[in-house]
Amino acid sequence: MVPYPHKLAAIETSTALGSVALYEGGELVAADEQRVSNAHGESLMPMVSALFERVGWRPADVGRWGVGIGPGSFTGVRIAVATVKGIALATRAQVVSVTSLDAIVYGIRADEDEVVVALLPAMRGELFAQAWRVGSVLREPVHVKTADAAAWVASLGAPRLVLVGEGATGVADELVTASRSVTDPPHDVPRATTVGEIACRREADAGEVEPMYVRPPEITKKK
Repeated sequence: MVPYPHKLAAIETSTALGSVALYEGGELVAADEQRVSNAHGESLMPMVSALFERVGWRPADVGRWGVGIGPGSFTGVRIAVATVKGIALATRAQVVSVTSLDAIVYGIRADEDEVVVALLPAMRGELFAQAWRVGSVLREPVHVKTADAAAWVASLGAPRLVLVGEGATGVADELVTASRSVTDPPHDVPRATTVGEIACRREADAGEVEPMYVRPPEITKKK
C-alpha cells in the first residue's frame, strides 16, 4: 500500500513511555517521548503542542491520526483515545487504531516455521500476549499470569519462536522449544513512531475507535 501522502500525527501512551510522532508523505518529520508516573494526563497535550510548534504544524493541518489503543495502562489508553477522537472530530481527520502488541512486532522478520509472540507487562503479575504465524494471527490478545506465560507460549506447539517485547525477558529461559528474544527498542514497548509507520500504511478505521483492554478495568470489577 502507498504510504499516506499527507500530514499524519501519532500518539502512544499505553505504557509509562508516552510518545508523539509526526509524519508527512510516509516519512518521519519529528518525534518526542518521555516517561511519566501520572498516566500522561498532565504531560500528553504539552508534548503534542510543543512538537507541533517545533515543526510549525497546527492540528487542523493533520489529515490522519494514529493512536495506540492498548492493551496497556487503562488510564493511559483512555487518554490517548479520547485525545485523538476529540481532535479528529473537530478537524474531520481520519483515525487509524493500532494495538500495542501489533506495534512491538512491527518490522520483525520471521521464518515460515517461526511463531512470533508479543509479550508486554500487564501489572498485577500478568502479561498481555498475542501470537502470529507467517503474518496471520494465531492467537488473539489475552492476559496470562507471568508464572504461566512459558506454558502458554509452549501450548502454541511451534518448533521455533520469536519472543518480542519487555515481557519476553525470562520466558525464553523456561522453554524447551528453540527460541530467540527481541527486546531492544522499538520492540520493547509500543512507540508513536511505530504507530505512525503502521498508520501511514493501513486503511483508516471505518467505525468508532475504542480502547482494547483485553481484561476488564479495575473499576468494573466487583470487590
